[in-house]
Amino acid sequence: MVSPMSETESIAHAAEAAGQGRVHLLTLLGLLYFTQGLPMGLAMEALPVLMRQGGASMDVIALVPLAGLPWILKLIWAPMVDNRWIAARGRRKSWILPMQAIVTASLGLLAFVPLSGLGLWLAFGILFTGALASATQDTASDGLAAEQLRGKRLAHANALQVGGLMAGFMVGGGGVLMVADTLGQAGTFLLLAIFPLASLLVAVNWPEPLSTRPERKARLKETFRRGGIYLLMLTSFIYGGAHAGGLSVTKIFLVDAGWSNHSTGVVATLSGLVLMVVGCPLGSVLTARNRWLTMAGGIFLAAVSFALWGLIASGVMTVNWLPVAIAMGVLSIASGLIAVSAATIIMAFGGSGQQAGTDVTVLQSANITGEMVIAGFVVWAAGRFGYAETFGVATVLLAFAILFVASAARSFSSKY
Repeated sequence: MVSPMSETESIAHAAEAAGQGRVHLLTLLGLLYFTQGLPMGLAMEALPVLMRQGGASMDVIALVPLAGLPWILKLIWAPMVDNRWIAARGRRKSWILPMQAIVTASLGLLAFVPLSGLGLWLAFGILFTGALASATQDTASDGLAAEQLRGKRLAHANALQVGGLMAGFMVGGGGVLMVADTLGQAGTFLLLAIFPLASLLVAVNWPEPLSTRPERKARLKETFRRGGIYLLMLTSFIYGGAHAGGLSVTKIFLVDAGWSNHSTGVVATLSGLVLMVVGCPLGSVLTARNRWLTMAGGIFLAAVSFALWGLIASGVMTVNWLPVAIAMGVLSIASGLIAVSAATIIMAFGGSGQQAGTDVTVLQSANITGEMVIAGFVVWAAGRFGYAETFGVATVLLAFAILFVASAARSFSSKY
């Protein structure tokens, strides 16, 4: 018979172990999301510059962003990530461990591949392989978070997701360019490889809870049969547009307004820092209270930011550091609120079903596609109709987006 004291001690010990397990899980997720941002930053910002310095043509460099294609297409093989795993290793670790190893190896190989001549194509192949592994791992990571976390903890995990991806993107992009001249190509990429190696070691030592195999195998068609999936896909398609479209067109606007590349880069870097330090934590706190209201509030702030940019572009406000910093800062905070709340809604949807990795991946693919389409459209509109007009129309469209979110909230607030 167990004494009352020992029973109390057992309960306290179990609670302490559970708390340590959650901290370990959140630490692991933060590291995984950070390393997933590294290949994206390399493909979008750093590698094109390094290739150009090595004498690559613009035609070849234009192909580098295609390394991000796996992030759109990963829904095709997402069911395989949900369906196949090694029981002794764990449902999610069976994919996380080898994918992290591939990302680590890819960065290590890039240290020794010349970024000129035939080496360019080999470098592109290595980067694409790393991006493919990173995108596949994302399905496992999101499935892990959706299955293991609920309520406030899910909001915290998504703050880590958004902030971690942004941090990884900044380190893989601007960070690489900052140290490349000092460390050289080999030193830079070997330094980058330390990050996925560290997350790999943390993943190895994380004891994943046992998973039972679902009654039915994950299938894409099952995702599209779930109630509300198409409304959530539309929400996913548009929610990242304010951030992606805003960042793309505002940087071009500043260059056209006479700002140097260095000054524009500083603004972009500060924008990312504000998103990570202010937008994501605030988004986590508010999302834990009401995720749909947080998304609506983020869209409202994005509309305020675009209105400010419209005033700057029309000459009502000067194109100086203070107005630009305020407009960009508001957009960054808005982006944090929107991204954390939307990601939490998506993961709650995935976690309520039997194939979390697949369901979340479908919605994320819709999000990434929307960001690419909307960012391109906003830049096209600015070139055709002018910056002030584009910012003004975007402000109005964001106001309508708030009404759309309110309608979606009435449909899903009790579920996701």
